[in-house]
Amino acid sequence: MHTISAPRVQLDPTRIASISGAIAINGLVLLLLLAPMTPVIKAVRDAQDVIIVPMKPKENPLPPKPDPTPINVEIKHPTPTIRPETRPVVIPPLPAEDAQPGDIKVPPVTSENAIADAGNITPPADDGKPLTGAHLEYAANPAPTYPPSSLRAQEQGTVLLEVLVDVDGRPIQVTISRSSGSRALDAAARRQVLANWRFRPAMRNGVAVQAIGIVPVDFRLE
Repeated sequence: MHTISAPRVQLDPTRIASISGAIAINGLVLLLLLAPMTPVIKAVRDAQDVIIVPMKPKENPLPPKPDPTPINVEIKHPTPTIRPETRPVVIPPLPAEDAQPGDIKVPPVTSENAIADAGNITPPADDGKPLTGAHLEYAANPAPTYPPSSLRAQEQGTVLLEVLVDVDGRPIQVTISRSSGSRALDAAARRQVLANWRFRPAMRNGVAVQAIGIVPVDFRLE
């Protein structure tokens, strides 16, 4: 009996890899061929529907061209104003009336005569009476002492006194022109002015004269 031995087969790895790569590539191509073509066609259609319109650049308007026609401008010169010549107006003297017996001739009034007459005016003579309604200026006016009874009663007010001032500024007569509402305050103000106040003498025609004026005396509680 004869034994038949089968031949030994050797595998080639390089050949096997080449055949596997060729099969994979053919399979990928087949899959691409079998894939649906609808999305590609729709994308192409949508791209065809879009129309791109190029925008024109904005043009700057050109300024209007000047009118070549010349403009005639008429220049008017002002007419000189001619002022009329002024001449002094001479007023003829009034006709003299017929003189009557006993008339007194009065010289015409001129500026020189007016100045001379003003210098010859003499002030009225002093009649010896006090100057009334005078504004009395203080030389010394210390505040009066507050009466104790008025302090206890919380009395306050203003006394108006009519004061006769002598030529040396000393008060010689003090009367109450308007009361403060308190007899104690009125009496204290009168005593203080008559005893301790002094005034500047009033002048009339450069001479010190007696004068009568109103002075206030205030009593205030702080």
